[in-house]
Amino acid sequence: MSPKQPVLPLSYMCLKVISNQVTVALSDDEGKYYQVVQEYLADATYEVLQDLLRMILNCITLDAGIRFSCLEVLLREDVKKLDTGIFPWFYYEKILQTIKLRGKRLQQLNLKGVWVRDYPEELTDLIENLPHLRTLVMPHMASDDVIEAVCSLKHLTMLDICGEACYTVEGIRKLHSDKLQVLDIGNFGKRDICQEEDSGPELVAELMMNCPNLSSVKTYSYTGSSLLLIYEKNPSYRTKLKYIHDTGTTLKSMEAITTLCPDLETVHLESPEQEVLENLSKLRKLHTLKLVKYSAQELTDYLRISGSQIQVLKLSRVKDVALDLSVLSSLIPNLVTLECFQMKLTFSDAGSYFMSLQNVEFLYCDMSDDVIRFVLMNAPFLRRMVVGCVILMTDGDIFRMCAESDFTNLEELWFSCAKCLTATSVELLMGHCPNLKVIGQLTGWDLHQEELDYLKVVIAATNTDLTLLPVGSFA
Repeated sequence: MSPKQPVLPLSYMCLKVISNQVTVALSDDEGKYYQVVQEYLADATYEVLQDLLRMILNCITLDAGIRFSCLEVLLREDVKKLDTGIFPWFYYEKILQTIKLRGKRLQQLNLKGVWVRDYPEELTDLIENLPHLRTLVMPHMASDDVIEAVCSLKHLTMLDICGEACYTVEGIRKLHSDKLQVLDIGNFGKRDICQEEDSGPELVAELMMNCPNLSSVKTYSYTGSSLLLIYEKNPSYRTKLKYIHDTGTTLKSMEAITTLCPDLETVHLESPEQEVLENLSKLRKLHTLKLVKYSAQELTDYLRISGSQIQVLKLSRVKDVALDLSVLSSLIPNLVTLECFQMKLTFSDAGSYFMSLQNVEFLYCDMSDDVIRFVLMNAPFLRRMVVGCVILMTDGDIFRMCAESDFTNLEELWFSCAKCLTATSVELLMGHCPNLKVIGQLTGWDLHQEELDYLKVVIAATNTDLTLLPVGSFA
């Protein structure tokens, strides 16, 4: 039986009650109770105010005017984290002004939900007045002046300025920092990070030299080319990168990657050239590998050497050669997460087991129902399985699997298109899996709205901690 709903923590219940009271009190357009609310929360810790702001600002069903009023009242100088949430355009300038006035000691600021690139002067002024910032998220917004303001942040360790850039080559060259560890920049699949030409790998290489303590360059997908340029100038240089994303990786750029980045833990390669993958064995700390359009044989050869160190494997867009999951289970004994997208999957040995596997995603893959059954039955610690392909399993198949396995650890099961499964399978899984908390997507099952409504009534009446997706109706 799926677990029962746990008793909610008292802190969460109090937070819900207070947030409701605050939003009701501040729903008056005249601001009649602003002072009352401020006095009421005067002795609250900054953690409480942060939690209230997070809960209220991210409630998109709440009127934007009320959310902005809450921002004005709850944002206190000692608050350290702020995520603005999504607002209409006519609040953008007011939000920047409010944060500048009340958020002087912010350490983390996320502006992703407000399009403030149209207010570069106000954004620049805001950043200059937040000297304690450690994390700044503002995709699609940075201009040259904003970059210059960012350089004044002496404690900044994470900067997100990815997306369409407003800055120039000369502007981004001013970015120097010994503290910065994570830089999110550029667009997926684009070599240039600025609107101008010649703002690709050469410029990113310069940025990596200007920020010597970077552990991750996110979004930008030609980092290997940048490292090659550094390697050709200074082969003895060493970076602190732990993550890299590269496209069209050559043997030369792979040599640069393995030489300059001995601490790499996560590697994402798209369309690597022949013989590139075997060089991954030089990376002794590598535990997460994502490959797109790769050589299946080269991957197998690499895994025979270093498969025991891989914990996360994500594979994409190789359908000419079938991936044998049985072989994978023997080559990667410590595999925790397996994701396959547009792959051909099979298995040859029903007696092989994934003894560490917990998370599985198969999306748009060419495979039989036997493959799904193999993973479900041969991964005893499986917690989450997502299958985004057409499957032909029946209620009888689910019954037989439940008879053969306890599915003790299974928490989430997603079948996006299983037209042969009915409400009977939902009831079987509910009654059999002791930790199952999510079943989806039932829009792709042979299930009617009346049956879904009935199941949800049963779940509510028995206080069962189980979510049937989609949450709403099938309409």
